[in-house]
Amino acid sequence: MKRIHFIAFCFLFLLLNTVLSFSAFAQKQHQMSSDEILHSIKKLKILGSVLYVAAHPDDENTRLIAHMAKERQYHTGYLAITRGDGGQNLIGIEQGVELGMIRTQELLAARRIDGGQQFFTRAYDFGYSKRTDEALAIWDKEKVLADAVWVIRNFKPDVIITRFPEDSRAGHGHHSGSAVIAREAFVAAADPNRFTEQYKYGVGPWQAKRILWNTFSFGSSNTTAENQMKIEVGQYIPLLGKSIGEIAAESRSQHRSQGFGSASSRGTSTEYFIHVLGEKAEKDPMDGIDLSWNRVKGGDAISAQVDALVASFDPQHPENAIAKLIAIKKELNNIGDAYWKKIKNNEVDQLIAMCSGLHIEALSNKKQIKQGDTLQVTLALNNRSGADVKIHEVSLRGIVAQEQVQLKKNSNWVQIFSLPISPSEKPTQPYWLVNEMNTGFFNVSDQTLIGDAENKPTFQVQVKLTVQGENIEVLQPVQYRFVNPAIGEFFHPVYVVPGKEDKNIKMHEIEYEHIPSLLHFADSKNIVLPAGLKTTGKKIGYLVGAGDKVSTALEMMGFEVVELGKNDIYAEKLKQFDAIVVGVRAYNVNEWLNEKHAILMAYVNEGGNMVVQYNTNSFAGPIAKMKIGPKPFAISRGRITEEDAEVKFIDPNHPLLNFPNKITKDDFSGWIQERGIYFAEGFSNDYKAVFSMHDQGEEDLLGSLIVRNEGKGRFIYTGLAFFRELPAGVGGAYRLFANLVSNPNRKLNESK
Repeated sequence: MKRIHFIAFCFLFLLLNTVLSFSAFAQKQHQMSSDEILHSIKKLKILGSVLYVAAHPDDENTRLIAHMAKERQYHTGYLAITRGDGGQNLIGIEQGVELGMIRTQELLAARRIDGGQQFFTRAYDFGYSKRTDEALAIWDKEKVLADAVWVIRNFKPDVIITRFPEDSRAGHGHHSGSAVIAREAFVAAADPNRFTEQYKYGVGPWQAKRILWNTFSFGSSNTTAENQMKIEVGQYIPLLGKSIGEIAAESRSQHRSQGFGSASSRGTSTEYFIHVLGEKAEKDPMDGIDLSWNRVKGGDAISAQVDALVASFDPQHPENAIAKLIAIKKELNNIGDAYWKKIKNNEVDQLIAMCSGLHIEALSNKKQIKQGDTLQVTLALNNRSGADVKIHEVSLRGIVAQEQVQLKKNSNWVQIFSLPISPSEKPTQPYWLVNEMNTGFFNVSDQTLIGDAENKPTFQVQVKLTVQGENIEVLQPVQYRFVNPAIGEFFHPVYVVPGKEDKNIKMHEIEYEHIPSLLHFADSKNIVLPAGLKTTGKKIGYLVGAGDKVSTALEMMGFEVVELGKNDIYAEKLKQFDAIVVGVRAYNVNEWLNEKHAILMAYVNEGGNMVVQYNTNSFAGPIAKMKIGPKPFAISRGRITEEDAEVKFIDPNHPLLNFPNKITKDDFSGWIQERGIYFAEGFSNDYKAVFSMHDQGEEDLLGSLIVRNEGKGRFIYTGLAFFRELPAGVGGAYRLFANLVSNPNRKLNESK
């Protein structure tokens, strides 16, 4: 079983007559153009829903999601089994749950573009898994299945679509495991005897019409065939001014931590499907499903009203549509289908706000508010179109300002709140991190939170309005606005933080330009270096790659570490370093390393010690053309995912296993997540492989650590996961890495 150790336990719009919310933490409130409003009005006639299911952030087919949500205008969602916590980070040093927090926000940004809704289960991405049974066992299959059923029973999809099959064609265990969960959830969600504990929270059994596999063709894997059911998804949407391919690329490009920036595409495009369960479709995923108001008793009148609204819509005066939208809303209150009543009420309410040009913002004077302090919030409303909008009451956590105000056209109305924060107010923590997690899943005690992508806002202002006589209740999340003079506005959540510093607890902040600021709290943990650790040399040059914490580990070992960039790679500068260590994915993200190859090899030849950590041969960089070592070798997709896999010493007398520290098999105890990734292959006898290892049922791999003596120096490439093991405080990893970076031409340091 996988064992996960951490340095620190790692961290609607409108709803009239219920709630109207203008929430968008990563961006400013979006005001639809008249064309976008008209596009959304047309959606009022469509009653269809689709749920896409896969394993991770980035697995989703943004082209198909955009097609379903924007072209067909179905109620569309994406259920990611995990938050992508176990992957690699191309933009920074965050790993584990912190990476999962980043990828969660990237998914939310993607959904804002392609029109889908985002859901998750409690499963933790524990890292690459080669076997379906391993993934399901570590996740605790029944828990993840229950979560998928919960999402299905709430979302009520007509059709479920998976990204992957259940067999080896899926690529690895998480992928195939997601398909197993989806299929079993399709059945269990409809079974009144399964997960009956969910019923007290307002859901009931739900039978989707069918479940399909969306076959794919990428890389060397092509699972599509012309005899499969297929649909065209390359449409151009004039009201949006974009094709599906353009929307999909923009959506996928939000996955910056994975280097998934994508080029826009235009023209025809085809998606393929294979039937899995349920009523078989012949020509289209939605065969046999009524997508009109005919599926709801009393819906005919609504359909006619929408047609009339579309015909009369004036893009120069969208506020003229409000009366007809209010009439549609009143008709919606007469239908008996609670599910579609809620969804279409939300859509109508959003349109009323957009047509009125109503802008609401609630801005805090602080991004972080301490327990016991006072938060100042400035609420501002602007009725930009001049529609008939009145304020009745605004309130924030029981502080009420009663007003009877007619909002003037394009004039700001402002109310300031001073909100005392209780000393006992709980610090803001992502809901899935509140309780201590298990190896493969998060412990979430509140059933109603399961499936949610993120926390509900900590602070919200309640605004009671009437728009042309119709009552509206708005919940406006409080945000902090930061203005960067070079870029512009950024909006962030407001977090509650402890009033006093707690040395058992550490606050972790994550800041990137493309997502809102993130924060979580975790138990502090001090790393203790193994007793008697030996090194040689004093000064290491660290050539920064995609981001890791290895340089910090080197400093803990007593080295002076100097970060190196392109302009630092010249002979005179390199002479001062006892070793050069290359960060993870450095050759993927720094194409200029190719032109520095001769200088680096000269450094090695003259007695230097160069250690290159893993790079990937995927699309994230031109690795195939890069020169890395003194003699050619390739980087494979080979990896050892079982962190307790047996490690065999090919030559126990090899210097790397004996100087300055004696390495034994005990040094491979307690490793986390994996042994290593992206091993070397295709290397000649000029290189020496130090270890062999294999995952269950596979042949030995030799490329986890290769070394070549070159001139007076030494070159090393390693795919061993030091970038995980060192921050996690794995003692054996420190001892082995000390051997790699310790130049045998230098004097032995005192034991630490």
